[in-house]
Amino acid sequence: MEITKNTTSPGRRTEWSLSLLGGLKHRGAFEARERTVHVAAVGGADLDHTDATLPAGPTHLIKAALVGGAELTYPEGACAEVDTFSLFGGVDLTVPAGTAVEVSGFSLIGGRNHSQAGEPGGAVVKVRAYSLIGGVKVRQSQ
Repeated sequence: MEITKNTTSPGRRTEWSLSLLGGLKHRGAFEARERTVHVAAVGGADLDHTDATLPAGPTHLIKAALVGGAELTYPEGACAEVDTFSLFGGVDLTVPAGTAVEVSGFSLIGGRNHSQAGEPGGAVVKVRAYSLIGGVKVRQSQ
């Protein structure tokens, strides 16, 4: 049984996704909101911003789930802030070369891999992740 409320009407700055079972997935061409909030008992967030229309400022993702992580991909020049809480699940992040990634938060079990060097004045992706099991993994896109 899946109960999902997903509001993305034009002009809204925030996209809300509330779900008992099920995640949030955006790929291809879509209009990214300034703020995306995903709350689920079981379900993560899979957002590929590579072909998305981005807002003028940074995008903000706020995700809370008992089970489910976040898989995020950002294009060159994108700035973002990511806040996550997961009982089971981590953050898997892909950024282009030259993007600085700042990671903070807490993981009881799980590592952090975030050795991406940025360029002065370049794009910054900030990740705040809190989980009991699950870490943060950052990759550079090819």
